Amino acid sequence: MFQKTAWIWFLGFAAWLADALLSLRLHNILHARLALMVAIVFFTAGLFYRRQT
Repeated sequence: MFQKTAWIWFLGFAAWLADALLSLRLHNILHARLALMVAIVFFTAGLFYRRQT
């Protein structure tokens, strides 16, 4: 069950990573750091749920 929905976590990772890169481009360092931390959480969750059977 979890394997079929793991892609949602990776999609969230990509969205937060894009937000972090955009924030860096706009020189908003604090928001970029926070978005990067959230992206890492989403990526970790995606890896965790992908390994579930």
